Amino acid sequence: MSKIYKAYAHGKINLHLDVLDRMENGYHNVESVMQSVSLCDTVTLEIEDLPSNENIIEIVVSSGIIPNDKNNLVYKCAKKYLDATGLTGKKCIFTIEKNIPVAAGMAGGSSDGATAMRILNEACGNLLDTNEMCRLGATIGADIPFCIEGGTCLCRGIGDNLRHITPFKDVFLVCAIDSSSVSTPVAFSMLDEKYGTNCTPSRDIALLTKAIEANDTKLVASLLFNKFESVIIPTNENVQKIKNIMIESGAVGALMSGSGPSVFGIFLDEISQNNAAQVLKNCSI
Repeated sequence: MSKIYKAYAHGKINLHLDVLDRMENGYHNVESVMQSVSLCDTVTLEIEDLPSNENIIEIVVSSGIIPNDKNNLVYKCAKKYLDATGLTGKKCIFTIEKNIPVAAGMAGGSSDGATAMRILNEACGNLLDTNEMCRLGATIGADIPFCIEGGTCLCRGIGDNLRHITPFKDVFLVCAIDSSSVSTPVAFSMLDEKYGTNCTPSRDIALLTKAIEANDTKLVASLLFNKFESVIIPTNENVQKIKNIMIESGAVGALMSGSGPSVFGIFLDEISQNNAAQVLKNCSI
């Protein structure tokens, strides 16, 4: 008899994202503040025991844009978990209902994978703790450890060195994206070409973390920073257009998330938030 587990896979934004040196393995050290948002996908697991020792992982997706095979991060995270725990004889069917934009800098795929690992762990009796799952997830994708943890985190290393900070919550946000997408490896290459591969921090991240701790939304909004904007905006003018519309509609700050091209705006009240959302829905970008 099969059992069903369901959980929400929340997207993320970067309130701060600085890219530092590139390591010999090709990864980059980053310094970032990541924040979970309410926008989410839904991941459902149907699991049953098999009479054999094989494991079967199937992926069902609501969007034709993302793969439903071994290239899907849900598949990779599930397989990594089963291999690490030594479990066999499991048939796992994951259904992914997408709401987070694909290839938009909001970690939709990473969050789906992280959520799949969490609910698979629950289904199998919580064999791994959160730290162990984060270590596994980091071998698949840099954003997966944060997506397992969630909340508000100061992230260093390749993004897998996490420290929870005071939650930045109850904030009015609008996220928007045009029809384009951005390849993260290409975006990193563009930064390397522009700045070299041995960069020091561009901003003092401590100012932002103190503003978050003080729950000062205006100050947080004034300290938003994303180094990727310097190479993405010149090639995608819509990112700047969306930022401008958000500011003109009442945002106290707007920033591209991750390597883009999604943009989020921070608002002080629900009225200005709803107004900006409506303006963006009606514009021709």
